[in-house]
Amino acid sequence: MESYSKNIMPCAACKLLRRRCTKDCIFLPYFLPSEPEKFAAVHRIFGASNISKMLQEIPVNDREDAVISLVYEATTRLKEPVYGCVSLISSLQMQIFQLQSKLNEALAETATLKTQLANALSIIISSQSHQSNHITEKNNFNLIDYQQLSECNINDNASYARLLDLSVTDSYLERM
Repeated sequence: MESYSKNIMPCAACKLLRRRCTKDCIFLPYFLPSEPEKFAAVHRIFGASNISKMLQEIPVNDREDAVISLVYEATTRLKEPVYGCVSLISSLQMQIFQLQSKLNEALAETATLKTQLANALSIIISSQSHQSNHITEKNNFNLIDYQQLSECNINDNASYARLLDLSVTDSYLERM
């Protein structure tokens, strides 16, 4: 193996393992010299040999995702030695369950409020249509009275006032 250029730093893996980093080092693209803690965590949990074997078995275009997963699992395992990522996944699933429950409650409350709103609107609409019918009937009655008054050629004011008074009294009685 040809030695990598002297002016370029070795990858974090080769630096930790105290070996010479070559151009074809499998760790070089994934464990940069500026992030030695990543390889240290992965090496402590999985071992350099196992990581090397895993990376060689994975297609080149999927290796970066695999390294990200290994680093995440290793750092989580160091923080939580017994359960590792499983404890975090379990916690997140519990949060999802609780939030789904709250969402279902909110949707049920929304449905109840929509039903109440629909009922209130139907009551308002029916009362308005009832009032509209009553007003239409009243207007029709007044229209008939005024038509009768105009058809009658009443010359004296007393007869005209008596007819007008009857129409006002009748419309007042209808309202009750």
